[in-house]
Amino acid sequence: MKINHNITAQIANVNLKKDERKIGSVLQKLSSGYKITKASDDSAGLAISNKMRTQIRALEQSSRNAEDGRSIIETADAALGEVTNILQRIRELSVQAANDTYTIDDRVAAQDEIDQLLDEVDRISSTTEFNGKKLLDGSSSRAFVCEDGTNNLPPARPISVSMEVPAGDYKFKIDAQATQASVTFNLPTNYPAEIMVNDVTLNVTSAQDAQTKILETCDKMNMKCQFGAQCKITTNTYGSDQKISVVDSTGTKHQSEGRDAKITLYTTSTDSKFESTAKYTAHGNSVVIRDNGGFEMRVELANTTGDVNLHVYNAGYMDIQIGANEHQSLSMNFEEVSCNSLGLRDSAGTDTINVCTRKGADNSILKLDDAIKITSAARAELGAYQNRLESTKSSLDVSSYNMTNAMSRIMDTDMADAMTEYTQLNVLQQAATSMLSQANSKPEQIMSILQGM
Repeated sequence: MKINHNITAQIANVNLKKDERKIGSVLQKLSSGYKITKASDDSAGLAISNKMRTQIRALEQSSRNAEDGRSIIETADAALGEVTNILQRIRELSVQAANDTYTIDDRVAAQDEIDQLLDEVDRISSTTEFNGKKLLDGSSSRAFVCEDGTNNLPPARPISVSMEVPAGDYKFKIDAQATQASVTFNLPTNYPAEIMVNDVTLNVTSAQDAQTKILETCDKMNMKCQFGAQCKITTNTYGSDQKISVVDSTGTKHQSEGRDAKITLYTTSTDSKFESTAKYTAHGNSVVIRDNGGFEMRVELANTTGDVNLHVYNAGYMDIQIGANEHQSLSMNFEEVSCNSLGLRDSAGTDTINVCTRKGADNSILKLDDAIKITSAARAELGAYQNRLESTKSSLDVSSYNMTNAMSRIMDTDMADAMTEYTQLNVLQQAATSMLSQANSKPEQIMSILQGM
């Protein structure tokens, strides 16, 4: 027996401190709910759980991004739905005006409504936005530009390009400009006289009366006229669907029709990516170039000839971040949906449809069919984006759940196990305290021996 060092008490004290540290750790786990509260608990588990937590928060934000994307699409789709309703109303008016039971004054009333409806289409295109970002004016569509030609003026105005068109340079040549319909005829020399302009009969009593009535009629039919030695009537718009028929006072018939632009696609040039299968269709100065696999370009040509250099970029469209990591995004292309892009007005703002004649009403029906088709295709594309975002959100939510579950197995405290461990450690602590008390009483036994000497 020794009195300088109470080894038994020291051993009991060491074990008591170990029990206290363990109880403290268990209490921390029980109170926080986390199995790993500091790096020393499980350094590898802490590193893995932090990475998982980063991914989980990013997945949850990506899910919210997908919801925002759906809201954007719903906003654009609602606007396009109203544009479709307007186009259907204009087509209805065109069908009505194609009936010869109506006079030119009746058709003018229909044209006045059409003009207002076209203004509303442009207003919807320019004002539809989400969080201050325009959706239908072309600012959220794929970047598509034309290189300047002579006099620093671009020979074409890019309108739209599909997402299926590979980025790069494209080149074609304008072989012939689109032309207007134009006729020249002599005014009557004897009055009263009769002149027929596009099947509308004008009874004139004097040269002044003839000029006034011709001017009024041309204005209604979207044409312009000039008076000099002869009268010259020209359509305001271009293309093969523009026709003029005039029967002068002598019974002579003067007819003219416009011409569509003609181009040549460069398919073998090293600086053009057009394939040999690419084809184009032209309506006046409006040209649509199509190829396999959804390839589509729409441009409006200027009144010029020569080469046109186009550049398509992988930029400009709207990216929705739908993943936790970089480059995990959905690119959405919101095409311009205006009267110009639908072929109902040219870039100068002149209407390309006019229902003041039966022929004009027939042409308007065809143009409106194309416009409705373009709008429907844009809505279908938005619908596909929306369906994809719905699937994406579901996938993100499932991924977030699974990863949270995995992180929980690493980080979260099993309360039953922890309580069992706490009970065990509590008993050990009480036993160690008791043993420490017993060990501390040993010196007293030595004093009893010394006192008996």
